[in-house]
Amino acid sequence: MINLIKSKLQIFNIFQGNILLKVLFTILIIFIVFQLYVLTTVGTQGEKVSALRLQQSELKIENEIKRAQIMQLQSSNLIQETVSSLKMSQVSVEYIDPELMQVNAMK
Repeated sequence: MINLIKSKLQIFNIFQGNILLKVLFTILIIFIVFQLYVLTTVGTQGEKVSALRLQQSELKIENEIKRAQIMQLQSSNLIQETVSSLKMSQVSVEYIDPELMQVNAMK
C-alpha cells in the first residue's frame, strides 16, 4: 500500500513538473506572439506619427502668421478709432528738397 502511494506521488510529481513546463512554455509563446504583434503595429504607425508631427509644426507656423495678421488688423482698427474720435483729417504733406532750397545745416 505504501509503495502504491509512493508510486502515485512520483507520477503526480512528474505530472506536475510536466504541467509546469507546459504552462511556462505556453506563457513564453504567448509573450513572443504579443511582442511580434506590438512591434508590427507600432512599426506601421511610426510613419503616421511622423506625418502628424510635421503637420502639427506647419499648423503652428500658420497660427503664428494668423496671430500676426490679427494683431496688425487690431492696431489698424485702433488707429482708425483714434482718428475718428479725435476728429482728425488727412492733409497733404509737402516735402522740402534741401538742394532746391539751398539749405546747409553745417557751419
